[in-house]
Amino acid sequence: MKLLKQLGVATAGVAISFAAVGANSAQAASVTFLGQSGNRFDYALKFDSANLPGDFERLRVGSLINLSGLEGVTNVTTDYPNRLSAVTIEPDFVTLNLINFAQTGKVNTLSTFGKFSIFSSVTTLGQLQWDIIRRNPTGTATTFSGTLPASVPEPFTISGSMLAFGLGLWMKRKQAVSQKA
Repeated sequence: MKLLKQLGVATAGVAISFAAVGANSAQAASVTFLGQSGNRFDYALKFDSANLPGDFERLRVGSLINLSGLEGVTNVTTDYPNRLSAVTIEPDFVTLNLINFAQTGKVNTLSTFGKFSIFSSVTTLGQLQWDIIRRNPTGTATTFSGTLPASVPEPFTISGSMLAFGLGLWMKRKQAVSQKA
């Protein structure tokens, strides 16, 4: 009976983890890590919030993408340099600017023209801070920010840890009872 109760608590923890991750998944346009090849780190812009009808996101000309916390940056390239260009390249900071083309896409998809690569003198980058300054039609700006890689463990990691901890306590208690007998 106690095992069922503990499993029920673990199941509730899994449900809460999924709810917490689901609630934060569609907050804003974001930067997504695509992969690494040696000292080349590939990223893309992802449409995560709907600022247009039909669940579409638009990043207008003049929107900026900033990445900080980098190490040893030597170069930045973009898949479409006539639409996304590097404005600032420092060893620990990069700024990209949307030029000549507004990027529009369905929420939860990657921007076709928002892919870029950062080249570094090191092959292991730490946690990056990013922010996107989206230009609005009124001339105002909206800022979104986050970290890469995500600092929050995945739900399965959290729930698996909770389940393992609970089973460990249960087995320790069971062993203590059997030693008394």
